[in-house]
Amino acid sequence: MNAIARIGVAVGIGAIAWAALAQPPRQDVVFSISQTTSPGQSVFVLGDLAELGNSDMRYAVKLDAAAYPTWRVTVSLPANRSFTYRYVLRNDAPGQTSQAGNGTTVGSTIAASTAAAPLAPATKSILWTTNLANPILWWRQGPGAFQQRPMERYGPGRVRTGNVQEQVWFAWNVGEAAKSIEFYLTDGQGANRAPTFGNFNTELDAAFVQDAKVFSYLPAPSVSVSKRDYFATSPPSMFSTNLNETRPYRVYLPRGYAEHPTRRYPVLYMHDGQNIFENGAFGTWNMAAPLETLTNGGQIREAIVVGVDNTANRLKDYLPPGDTISGSGAGWADRYARFLRDELKPYIDSHYRTKTDAPNTLTMGSSMGGVVSLYLGWDFTPTFGKIGAMSGAWWTTTNFLARVKPVGNFRGIRIYMDHGDSGTSNDDYWNSYNLRDALVGGSPARYPLEGTLRHVVGFGQQHNEAAWSARLPGSLKFLLPPGDETNEILRDIFNPAYDVNTDGEIDLEDLYAQHATPKDLNGDGQINDADRQRLSDFLRRNEIEEMTAGRR
Repeated sequence: MNAIARIGVAVGIGAIAWAALAQPPRQDVVFSISQTTSPGQSVFVLGDLAELGNSDMRYAVKLDAAAYPTWRVTVSLPANRSFTYRYVLRNDAPGQTSQAGNGTTVGSTIAASTAAAPLAPATKSILWTTNLANPILWWRQGPGAFQQRPMERYGPGRVRTGNVQEQVWFAWNVGEAAKSIEFYLTDGQGANRAPTFGNFNTELDAAFVQDAKVFSYLPAPSVSVSKRDYFATSPPSMFSTNLNETRPYRVYLPRGYAEHPTRRYPVLYMHDGQNIFENGAFGTWNMAAPLETLTNGGQIREAIVVGVDNTANRLKDYLPPGDTISGSGAGWADRYARFLRDELKPYIDSHYRTKTDAPNTLTMGSSMGGVVSLYLGWDFTPTFGKIGAMSGAWWTTTNFLARVKPVGNFRGIRIYMDHGDSGTSNDDYWNSYNLRDALVGGSPARYPLEGTLRHVVGFGQQHNEAAWSARLPGSLKFLLPPGDETNEILRDIFNPAYDVNTDGEIDLEDLYAQHATPKDLNGDGQINDADRQRLSDFLRRNEIEEMTAGRR
């Protein structure tokens, strides 16, 4: 037996396409082992990181056996992490991987670590606008007790009803950047908790909390909730020359759309639109609730969602050309794609404040809607950059998958795919896993798991809206992570560039360092007194000027 985990910086083809995004540094780790197996067995890797199953056997990661008896998979892991892992033999049939007792360790537990990578910033910062006195931040990263940090006054906040003057308070240099932080806020006596129930849990390295909602920017004093921009009983429609029919569509706007007229948003195009927010013929995804919860928790980006209703031509619309379904005929998903790209998307972009590029244009659907989502990303890559394929009906599309599966074929897209393990054909369990194995293949891997591909099995879940609704939060977190856009709180307030002497803290020593070795702190491309003033203003707002007046 030969087992290795090879660690390398993520600069392969899958990483280059997303290099400009503000994601925490990650590294691709290749897990490889030579191991013979019996029919019905596969090799999995199980580790103590979330990407490796969090030591829960049910969520161990299956390796690919394309080079049997060598099993191999590449997983994208956060930089600066120590971890342990082991290989396990598991029965891989539907209904078996959900069993915690299904696993036999091969070899011993191995300790490893991803290489160090600089983080900017190195820590996290939280702002809170409140009328409570001397508030406290309670926080933790991982299991264990919450730590407390008294917050410092940043400056005046909102004036509320009854002329109640709020103050903005902050805590900085908290914990470690690039890791999720779980926290809640109280007054100085530990009472008047925000949120009232549960905790905030966000990957943001700097966050602003207002009315129990988390923002990556300074919000308007009052922020409206997300809403339908249509009447459910009579959604707007558009005649498509590509489809030669009228197509209804539904637009859902994120929180604060009206109050932030300069903000622009990514757009998620959903298929089978009548099932997304309302009850359709087969049920509903109930998408409004997770959108609101995840956005307010700082777990996903604010986004516009467009639900595109299906018609009697649904199967043809969603089936790639070159494939045929008995009783329905040949697919014309290319016509449907041109309707989205050339007719509906230009209208949405001209009537709403959207981000129009491919990394900010997403598409998601289930069953045949999952098939067409991958097709849109594969054949219309300049338009659709992020793909959500839930319970794809892969059995319908032999010819399209023959183009996708060869390891030499690549598209610069991010893919979320999932399926259940129950019901008819076990929700196409084997076809889905075979597609996953093809996508993670190659050296370097085309799509490293948890890098540009996430694959999820819904244990005990069948092919229905209830299952897709249950898996929706995980798909949104992967396709709309907050790190995909500029953190304005971090840029404008807790700018890591203010740590001029790079000691991990922003304090008076940095002001002295700026005098000695000036740097461009305000990002205007020039080094002048405005940079020193920016840092000085930051320190003054932290009331440090009063403590240091005698040192000038």
